[in-house]
Amino acid sequence: MKALLYTAPFTLKLEDLPIPALANGDVLVRVCAVGICGSDVLGYTGTTGRRIPPLIMGHEAAGVVAELGPGVQDLQVNQRVCFDSTVYCNTCTACANRKFNRCARREVLGVSVPGMKRHGAMAEYVNLPAHSLHPIPDSLSFRHAAMLEPLAIGLHAVCRAPGLDRKRVLIIGAGTIGLCVLQAVCLQDPREVIVTDLNAHRLEVARHIGAGVTEIPADYAYEADVTFEAVGIAPTIEAAIRGTQPGGHIVLVGNAAQCPPVDIQAVVAKELILAGTYASGGEYAEALARLTSGQLNPEPLISAKMSLEDGPLAFDRLQQGQSPELIKVLLKP
Repeated sequence: MKALLYTAPFTLKLEDLPIPALANGDVLVRVCAVGICGSDVLGYTGTTGRRIPPLIMGHEAAGVVAELGPGVQDLQVNQRVCFDSTVYCNTCTACANRKFNRCARREVLGVSVPGMKRHGAMAEYVNLPAHSLHPIPDSLSFRHAAMLEPLAIGLHAVCRAPGLDRKRVLIIGAGTIGLCVLQAVCLQDPREVIVTDLNAHRLEVARHIGAGVTEIPADYAYEADVTFEAVGIAPTIEAAIRGTQPGGHIVLVGNAAQCPPVDIQAVVAKELILAGTYASGGEYAEALARLTSGQLNPEPLISAKMSLEDGPLAFDRLQQGQSPELIKVLLKP
């Protein structure tokens, strides 16, 4: 099969690799669309420690069932599917409570760290446990189905905050995840939604999909009731602390820097409540239902669709920031 293989920092090569073998309960999926995540782009630089080469990246994808492994009964060949990026055991207490992102034995598609590697979906085929697949209707394009993973992350992030009705909400960062959080926020009835980013095009998209106020970051407090920080670096975390009113909630969504400094004195003095959010925890079914009903719309976030062969070019453009109009690039194997 053709696969986009990450072999060294800033190096991706289109390779011919064996089709993955299927273990008991596995399904082979022919990939029809796969998104390039911001975490993939960071991993491409070799700085995060979560993309150790050689590795096939990619965890936002959809496709068609190509082959069923032993013991799989509830799926059919040629069935259209999407899948969770978290490969969970489905037997532990966390999984029983549908907290799949907290599974102690979880793996993540397209991620490699010491002790764990799981090849991802930037290839013609990917193998997955049957329990992580979700059938999708014929009416849903693969282009939109590949966006279910970030949409589910947005829904989960909002679940980590208190109710947003009549609240002033601040979202810092208007990349794919920040914009998916925005769509999830708008499903409730906030009093005001403010989105900040350094990219004017992304702010325009934020306005288009529901933000009431969009701004280039400024050095003053926004006094938000709830803030979603969707970048994950020191300056934006500082802005979240500064921009949230005393007693407010901050949901930390971004994960770019592992150990950014945090102004603990400000957190304590303002009695802020910090919550982390990781991947999604059982929101795929809700994301699928809201997507098919039109309550969620990923189309404004999709900037380009390119071939797998053009993947290295796409990564270079995203990493170098040469094309500020790009938000989500999808690859087609």
